Amino acid sequence: MRILFVNPPLKGWRYSRSQRSPGVIRSGTLYYPYWLAYAAGWAEQSGHDIDLIDCPADGLTVDDIVARARTHGAGLIVFETTTGSFSADLETVSAVKLALPDSRTALVGTHATADWQNALQRCPALDFVAIGEYDVTVADLASRLEAGQPPEEVLGLGLRSDGVLHRTLDRPLIHDMDALPWASKIYKRFLKTPNYLFTIASHPMVMIISGRGCRARCFYCVYPQVMHGHTYRTRSPADVVAEMKWIQENMPEVKEIVFEDDTFTFDRERAREIAGLVREQGVRLPWFANIRVNVDRDTLAALRQAGLRQCAAGFESGSDLLLRNMRKGQTLQQQQQFMKTCRELGILVHGCFMVGFPGETAETLDQTLKLAMQLEPDSAQFYPVMPYPGTGAYAWAKENGHLATDNFDDWLNENGEHRCVIDLPTLSAADLEAFCEQATRSFHLRPRYIARKLAQAVTRPREGIRSIGAGRNFLAKLLRGRQQPAPARLPARHAAAEMPDAWLQPQRVPRGRMETVGDAGR
Repeated sequence: MRILFVNPPLKGWRYSRSQRSPGVIRSGTLYYPYWLAYAAGWAEQSGHDIDLIDCPADGLTVDDIVARARTHGAGLIVFETTTGSFSADLETVSAVKLALPDSRTALVGTHATADWQNALQRCPALDFVAIGEYDVTVADLASRLEAGQPPEEVLGLGLRSDGVLHRTLDRPLIHDMDALPWASKIYKRFLKTPNYLFTIASHPMVMIISGRGCRARCFYCVYPQVMHGHTYRTRSPADVVAEMKWIQENMPEVKEIVFEDDTFTFDRERAREIAGLVREQGVRLPWFANIRVNVDRDTLAALRQAGLRQCAAGFESGSDLLLRNMRKGQTLQQQQQFMKTCRELGILVHGCFMVGFPGETAETLDQTLKLAMQLEPDSAQFYPVMPYPGTGAYAWAKENGHLATDNFDDWLNENGEHRCVIDLPTLSAADLEAFCEQATRSFHLRPRYIARKLAQAVTRPREGIRSIGAGRNFLAKLLRGRQQPAPARLPARHAAAEMPDAWLQPQRVPRGRMETVGDAGR
């Protein structure tokens, strides 16, 4: 069957849909549609004729989707959706179905998984929802449709059966990760690498996955909580390095490889083996990875010698209590040691800091900003917890009355950027947004930070060139932020004397979808 995979448009925005917190990013960051790319590759390996269109990256519209589907002769059209774009994506499905009534339509992604019944109820033009990890589900669905077999036999599918919403049995996760296609080959055929930007990596870059799932149990992280589970299922080192070498030889415009695994170093022996093969195979491209702070020095040293230029680390909070409440599985002491080791090895670190956790107060916000200043990562981001459906964070916010809105359209502001939807007993959503804006400025506009970046430009010229581009985007972000009304500094909803006693104590939070159904499948 001919299948068209679609990253839909959203108001003409450069909407970064594949991010863990999808939105329009002021710095210009735009992720590859890598989950769609892997599913497209899997479908092709299964004998189907594929096409892939990325509307936010290419500035395309619904009319362009219809034209592409007609040219391709697509019998099945697969749309990715997210929480903030959910309503608009259903409208896109309806418009495409109206123009191509003989096509079959399917919705995929984390929000589709968590809200599949609502999707089918709201959108009569939607035929199917792939629930969970969808590579095999889409390919199997296409095969059965082409053969005239009932789709009710497809695992991991939501659909209408005799006019009634129905969900089939869960689909097991993919465990033979080397069976996955190389996303880079799909990018080269269907996408334009210069369109994608990751401001903490050299441009142009490519994003690939070396493993799915994450052993950590952070209650807010959407992909392991909703789709991929908490077992780190990995490609073999040989397969990973072979793709890196292929990128180097076949995509000469690429200047860096970005690994978007939730945590690249959970299997430390494997990480060191990849590092050894990178050096043996002559891979010269620098690369980036997401790393937890509990990794040992020997592993970090091996990765650095193999070209690891920068990593992202989730420090999240300056409060040990909040780290426990969010089930982060790390301590402030580990964070300090990690930064010390990275600095000694010459690995740049992008620090991620979040606010809005159980137990958050004005004091813990201050602790988080102070921690960022003490750690001195190469760059930092501050953002509110986004409690996406299917995560423990969403269940916690919903059950305790901390969800500011049930309307998913409100999860993005008028510019498509994330909007805080957490209202706490101690801090309003506006308080949390205002802190993130202020913390971003305070961290990056310090004389000490600016002097350090200038010195870095002299000692590491390539970083200087990258920093110029990132700095230009950052300044534009600040200017745009000042042109918009700043979030109101509303008073806390409860005076300190009215703060629930349990708020400052360790708290138990709900489990996410994949913790409930387990990693064996689903």
